[in-house]
Amino acid sequence: MAKAGAAAGGRHVARGVVCALAGGVCWGFSGTCAQLLMADYGAPATWITCVRMVIAAAFFLLLAAARNWRDLAAALRDWRSLVQIAAFAVFGVLLTQLSYLNTIGYTSAGVGTTIEQVGLVFIMLYVCLRARRLPRAREAAGLVLALAGMAVIATQGDPSRLAIPAEGLAWGFVSAVALAFYTLMPVRVLAKWGSMVVTGLAMLFGGSTASVIVQPWAMGVQLPVGGVAAFVAIVVVGTFGAYLLYLQGVADAGPVKASLLCCVEPVSATVLALVWLRTPVSMWDLIGCALIVAMIFLVTEREQKPAAAPASQVGTAPATDRLPDDPPLFAGRASVLGYYASRPAAREDFARVAALLDVGHETFAALGIDEGRNKKYPSARRLMRSIKNGTTHVVEDGQGRLIAVFAVSFSPDKNYARGIEGAWLTDTLAEPQPYAELHWVSVDEPARRRGVGMFILDKADRIARAGGRASIRADVYPENAPMQRLLEKHGYARCGQIAIKDVLGREKRRVAYERLLRG
Repeated sequence: MAKAGAAAGGRHVARGVVCALAGGVCWGFSGTCAQLLMADYGAPATWITCVRMVIAAAFFLLLAAARNWRDLAAALRDWRSLVQIAAFAVFGVLLTQLSYLNTIGYTSAGVGTTIEQVGLVFIMLYVCLRARRLPRAREAAGLVLALAGMAVIATQGDPSRLAIPAEGLAWGFVSAVALAFYTLMPVRVLAKWGSMVVTGLAMLFGGSTASVIVQPWAMGVQLPVGGVAAFVAIVVVGTFGAYLLYLQGVADAGPVKASLLCCVEPVSATVLALVWLRTPVSMWDLIGCALIVAMIFLVTEREQKPAAAPASQVGTAPATDRLPDDPPLFAGRASVLGYYASRPAAREDFARVAALLDVGHETFAALGIDEGRNKKYPSARRLMRSIKNGTTHVVEDGQGRLIAVFAVSFSPDKNYARGIEGAWLTDTLAEPQPYAELHWVSVDEPARRRGVGMFILDKADRIARAGGRASIRADVYPENAPMQRLLEKHGYARCGQIAIKDVLGREKRRVAYERLLRG
């Protein structure tokens, strides 16, 4: 079973690696298409920026509405979040797009994409300032490599002259600063509303603001078929497709590994510009690109190695890392920062976990569910045993506050063995046991309608898959329509009804769900 779990986990990581690499290549491809539009078809950077952002905003907002329109509607009613998103739209998204395209216009896609990555150094310096510490050795080395890479590209090995236009170097510096803003500004709103909503609204605000000022409709840009194809590629492949691929990479391989893999972006932009557009690439360009890629590896935060589990926890659900004490140096593009984090509950979390479970009982009462004696379920003793065994997990928000709890059990459930009015997707009596069970899902009231439920279901899938299970099961009160909708939206199949017996032998009917986990 352990080997099966490791194989499944390996397939997931492999898929994540492929998706993250593909996302980075798509972003590099986007820069090459932008160079083609500006150099061959005369499209101004301001026109590309405005039209691209507005169209991409429509894609993101439509997808956000399809996934959960209530979140989008709630975000539009939260004026404080809208102010933060608007600031991010102008100083993050719009400034990044405009400065990046202008850099490409004065230099090339490879040079522009490479110089932009120097923004990671600004992020690193901000982190050091906020944490009131000096850069670590690898961070200082990354700073030196970034400066050396920029110098090599700008001078082409001759310090006595500037080999690229001064305007290109200036816009490149602005794009690096903008990348830092783009990464650091939206962390709070991303934690609250999720990446799809924030990215869509930011692109809408930024694109609309720029359009009012620039008036792209008055520029008279006429693109032939090749130009239209390049622009469509920028929006569909280089914006929307790259985003979705990168998110899949983050989900499967983790944000740190995915962001490191995306250092292929400047490399892919350089290669594509050379092979496709026949843009000259000198030895000094390649050296500068290599130095800046090395910088990315040095300044990007490393994943923490999990501590060895005590013997009492061997065979339980795998642990996940706690949130880092420092803000991330670079955990990927702004669209994936601010995700919630989960970890196994610790003994010191007992009181807060018990309080969150009480919130769940209050929710049941509000839904008209009569739990009977189960209002005290789980008992303090059972909850502490679950925490000790590592089966109870907590969810933290971006500020480290516990906002939800759930449990994933790997032990046989006697209630499932009694039979079902319907049919499970897997054999309950099979050996080894093919399923894990999701229990005790409870989200604090202020954190609801923020994507926490979907985050929990995704984490439970990954925990069950890492434990070598082929499926995950859940049982829900028939009156708990919100949880049933959430499970069905996530891909759970409604299998029938089961009877749950309490200690006095009294039965309660539950709706049974199961989801097959595919590698």
